Amino acid sequence: MKEIKLYPDKIKGKIKPLHGVGGGPLTGHFENDATEEFIAAGIPYSRLHDIEWPLGSGEFVDIHCIFPDFDKDENDPASYNFTFTDLYIKAIIAAGTKPFYRLGNSIEQWEVKRYIHPPKDFAKWGRICSHIVAHYNEGWADGFYFGIEYWEIWNEPELKDQNFTGTDEEMLSLYDTAARILKADHPNVKVGGLATCSPGTPIAEELLKMAANGTPLDFFSWHGYSDSPEMSAFFARQADELLTKYGLCNVESIYDEWNYVVRWDETISSSIRLHKTAFCGAYISAVLSTIQDLRVDKAMLYDAQVKIHNWCSPFSEAPTERHAERKKVTIEKPYYALYNWNKLYVLGDEIECISDGKIYSAAAEKDGEICVNLAYFSDENKFGVGTPPDEEITFTLDGYTFESAEIFLTDSRHTNEKMPFDGKTFTLPGNSFALVRFTGCRKGSIGAV
Repeated sequence: MKEIKLYPDKIKGKIKPLHGVGGGPLTGHFENDATEEFIAAGIPYSRLHDIEWPLGSGEFVDIHCIFPDFDKDENDPASYNFTFTDLYIKAIIAAGTKPFYRLGNSIEQWEVKRYIHPPKDFAKWGRICSHIVAHYNEGWADGFYFGIEYWEIWNEPELKDQNFTGTDEEMLSLYDTAARILKADHPNVKVGGLATCSPGTPIAEELLKMAANGTPLDFFSWHGYSDSPEMSAFFARQADELLTKYGLCNVESIYDEWNYVVRWDETISSSIRLHKTAFCGAYISAVLSTIQDLRVDKAMLYDAQVKIHNWCSPFSEAPTERHAERKKVTIEKPYYALYNWNKLYVLGDEIECISDGKIYSAAAEKDGEICVNLAYFSDENKFGVGTPPDEEITFTLDGYTFESAEIFLTDSRHTNEKMPFDGKTFTLPGNSFALVRFTGCRKGSIGAV
């Protein structure tokens, strides 16, 4: 038997916006619509990377899509193609989500590399980025006043054969040049990067050294695919240690690509096939609870675009509808890990919540309502092979009573289904996750009224 102990009087801070995603609600050239699902899950951030993969479909987000001829005048609005990116970002904002804009280019995983080379002129590249910010935040070139706050420079430059063909020195010089231009032209936005493969790669530390010596860095973004919450926690602590080492106390730590992976040489045959299952949903839920109490300011799961196929954990493409202009996505089980986290995020205040074993939890409280994010995930269960035995969970509200309690379970047989629950005990299946909700909470003897 495992015990979940809740301490409503012990406020730890605020629940953080960790349930962001890669991609927006309208994907596949606006054919697939997840707008209602984004709204229901309160998706806080949409990271604009690998949008309409591959190569931004020649139209979306990437620098080469927006400014297709690098030899043209970067100060002339006619040199830019904002059309489809405008529509994409409008859809994000209409869903109540904030864009997190990656400046650079998407991954190129084939033999011929077209857009991942160092720009011919770093300063000109920085000015192009500045005009993109001006278009979306200052109305430039028949633009908008969206107030997009986060502007990320590049993505995983360590992958020389897929994301950047230049040297680390060239990447760092490009970052420094562009970041200084962006902060000079738009002092109120947040500029950061480099969306490194992990927080501990050499170029990541070099970036932080530069930031300690004056290079603008409002946020340090990093990635960390893992097979356990403990590995994700390792990445978060690694980022924290480096930021602390260089005295960057005010720099945000942003975990903006993650999902379940055991080994990269096994992704196709094993890890990726699990991304739409309750097993992966339990992993996502467990990671969210784990990194809540670490130095991670925001997180974005990879990915929410149905055309990314099995990397898109929350959704699948709906069956084809003849002559349909737009079709609803199919919700997959991991979506509810994000949905559940939003219930805590809306309440706001994180309270002390103690669990043990492979039971992961976090809790929030507001006005007598307590929500618990609960997951049962075993890192011994590699590739989703086998299922841990069921665990009986008991709940204790320290010094509080409650009027009602309910639990919504997702496992291999249930999808966000309300289950019988007396507020005291529940049998949690292996590789499952749940939202637990207590209402009418007030000080008094332990147990239900």
